[in-house]
Amino acid sequence: MNGSSRSKEAGEKRFLEDSRVLVKQVRELRRLVPCCHEPCGLGELFQDAASHIEDLQVQVKVMRMLLDKLSDD
Repeated sequence: MNGSSRSKEAGEKRFLEDSRVLVKQVRELRRLVPCCHEPCGLGELFQDAASHIEDLQVQVKVMRMLLDKLSDD
């Protein structure tokens, strides 16, 4: 086996490993985003994830306001 064959095989192996990692990360993101239990494309998944993050930020803000209000009493 020459150097270019080894390099090509190493590149293919790295590509497969990266692909597996990406698939695993997308699967995990689908699990975490509540409205994405049905099949959808990556664009829709990322939009749903962004909306979910914004919703969580609003919830945290409301909880902080409630906590501040309750601790003032």
